Amino acid sequence: MTIDPTVEAEPIDSLERKRSLEAAIRTRREAVLVVNSRSRRGRQLYRRAKRLLRERGIALALTYPVRNPARIPEIVRDAIGKGYQFIIVGGGDGTISSVVDFFAYRSVVLGILPAGTANSYARALGIPLALDEAVEVVVSGKVVDVNLGKINGNYFANAAAIGLPASIARHMPKLLKRWFGRVGYLLVAAVRLVRQRPFRCTLTASGRTIEFDAMEVRVANGQYQGGVRVANEASLESRDLVIQSIKGGSRWSIVRFWTMAMLGYPPSIDDVLVVKAPDVTLDTAPRQYVSIDGEPVTQTPIRATVARNALMVVAPRERTDLV
Repeated sequence: MTIDPTVEAEPIDSLERKRSLEAAIRTRREAVLVVNSRSRRGRQLYRRAKRLLRERGIALALTYPVRNPARIPEIVRDAIGKGYQFIIVGGGDGTISSVVDFFAYRSVVLGILPAGTANSYARALGIPLALDEAVEVVVSGKVVDVNLGKINGNYFANAAAIGLPASIARHMPKLLKRWFGRVGYLLVAAVRLVRQRPFRCTLTASGRTIEFDAMEVRVANGQYQGGVRVANEASLESRDLVIQSIKGGSRWSIVRFWTMAMLGYPPSIDDVLVVKAPDVTLDTAPRQYVSIDGEPVTQTPIRATVARNALMVVAPRERTDLV
């Protein structure tokens, strides 16, 4: 089942709001820098980011190297509450996901410096992973408003997953992730795949209900998961989320899907079920953990909705598809 989006012209006031906000932050050239210094590249990134931003003329009103990631949402919320309009966050997908609630539908701009393991959301925006290039985007990129997703009322940036990815997230040792990065994910994935069991999934969207067996289901706002492009149908500017399930209960189907994805090939239509809709509910039997932007934070059942143009973020100017 595919529900095609109906594209509408962007309201003039929205365009004017973005242009006004971009002009304001470029004129003031003032920002707050918050870096998850426990992320895989965070410790090295913090000092270099401060130097590079100041060299490019950005006055850093407040800077925070945060060793306890649980404090980052509070720090960002407080900075926004003090009236700062440009918050630069260095970290991975989990860090970005933890703060987007405070940016949603507010005249505050998020700048992203990728410092995680997968950096799927940065990839979706086209932000380079090299720090000096990411800083250049923050300094001279364009302000765009892109979609966020919502699960059970909480915003997320990139994607949620049920099944094997959630199992990997739950059982990933922190030190293994820090020292080995994506290789660490592959090691844990091999172990969890052997133990993964299929589950029954019930999906309801646009008045239709589908039941199917699955080993893995994702709800995608962006195209990437684990740093790999897996959901080609997803777009940060679409009116829909993309729900993608690897069909059946075979472990081989998961291996085939991810092998093709890592080699850059689109999945076969025989291997995946794809649903596009702005509002979906998902339930499973038995109950399953749900990882949101790489963090296992809830369980099924879930309701997922698209939050249109919720986030103001700096993207590369060459991304003409993001406005």
